[in-house]
Amino acid sequence: MKKVFYANIFFLILVLIQICGGYIIKPFVKLLHLNLGSILVTTQILFLIVPIIIYLLVTKQSPINTLRIKPLKISQLFLVIITGFLVVPVATFLGLITNLVFHNNVNDVFGKMSSLPFWAMLLIIALTPAICEELTMRGAILSGYRKLGISKSAVITGFLFGVLHLNPPQFLYTFALGIILAYIVDATGSIFASMICHFIFNGINVLASWISLKNGSRPQDITALSPAVRNSALIIYFIASIISIIIIIVIINQLRKSNINYMQKSESRADNVYHSGYEEELGSGQKIGSIKTYSPIIISVIIYFLFTFNNYK
Repeated sequence: MKKVFYANIFFLILVLIQICGGYIIKPFVKLLHLNLGSILVTTQILFLIVPIIIYLLVTKQSPINTLRIKPLKISQLFLVIITGFLVVPVATFLGLITNLVFHNNVNDVFGKMSSLPFWAMLLIIALTPAICEELTMRGAILSGYRKLGISKSAVITGFLFGVLHLNPPQFLYTFALGIILAYIVDATGSIFASMICHFIFNGINVLASWISLKNGSRPQDITALSPAVRNSALIIYFIASIISIIIIIVIINQLRKSNINYMQKSESRADNVYHSGYEEELGSGQKIGSIKTYSPIIISVIIYFLFTFNNYK
């Protein structure tokens, strides 16, 4: 359980950095006159990538094994791209459910960046988070849970992914997205799989918002729609999400089979380091651990509720 505890401590530190870091860099933002796009990219690097580097140095873990830095096969790439599109209806349905209670403040961020060209929005909102968040959650954090088995580790790290955003409107769909991406990484053994999937999901949202803004309109909350339209949207996306989940499960199973075949062929080659890591991951799964092991997560969740209660509008 030592690796789980280390991962949980690391996550607590990340939550504290996300909250306190904004106050620390605020003077520099004013001094350098940084715009919102620059701030978002800078915080992703400073608050996620830098801590990962320190975490790997302190724990003396292999970056390649911990972060799952392994190439994808062409056949895997095709299935991962399809999955990136399939998660959209799932996330959209859960987002609509959440927006019945919370205002969708993510749309406000898009509105503040409306003057940027599409490629810049894609870089800032789609690519940077896809790289930084995946290295963090499906890399460092998920690797800490490897011995628990994929079912437990996917649910736990999916939950943590939702908490890390510190934003109630995003919690439900990021929770679900985190679970799916964990299974994708487990099935392929590669962090690039979840990065691509994450990027496609973010990119579709960026494209939809960019088109909407260029047409002089802004995406509306579901509460602004008439009851008939709202109910129709929920039913349509619910059905679409169920179909998508079924297809995603089939794809994950196919990815897992292709990855096992790939590793069996690679056993005699120098890349069997990936094989050993995957075998460790496929174990029957250990007990989930003691309260002490998860005390950093309990503290993180308490901080999440206190922070969002005081800051969410």
